[in-house]
Amino acid sequence: MKISSIITLRRGDLRRHRGIATVEMALLLPVLVTIMLGMFELSRAIMVKQLLTGAARKGCRTGILSPYGNSDIISDVTNVMRDNGLDSTKFNPPTIGAVNITVTDPDGNTLPDALDAPTGSVVTVTVVVPMSSVKWVSSFFLTNSMVESDTIVMMKQ
Repeated sequence: MKISSIITLRRGDLRRHRGIATVEMALLLPVLVTIMLGMFELSRAIMVKQLLTGAARKGCRTGILSPYGNSDIISDVTNVMRDNGLDSTKFNPPTIGAVNITVTDPDGNTLPDALDAPTGSVVTVTVVVPMSSVKWVSSFFLTNSMVESDTIVMMKQ
């Protein structure tokens, strides 16, 4: 038997191999696309969480300075969010999302505003945005209704 006849495929074998490849592609493609979309959504959620943490850090940094209060914190957080593409249709506290500010004086009492807080008070800022404002694909991959930043805590100067 010649080697060339062993290597060459018959026409029927070639058609069968193409058919098998088509069936395999039809079975695996939905799985691969789902995995890719899940990776995109998870990456986006991580990116947004880092954005929210950066906005909370900026707001907290503003809140610990002596001439600034809660309205300045919210303004700074909103500006950071707008600079990163989350306009008023996606982040507009308190209706869409929230900026949670807690000010505690050195004695442990909660104060209403960072503006009146004495030196040594602790300012805590957390930023929350709805998942509907940041998702790209669907709610299938990310089931929480909100994305929350890390809680940033700093002492007033």
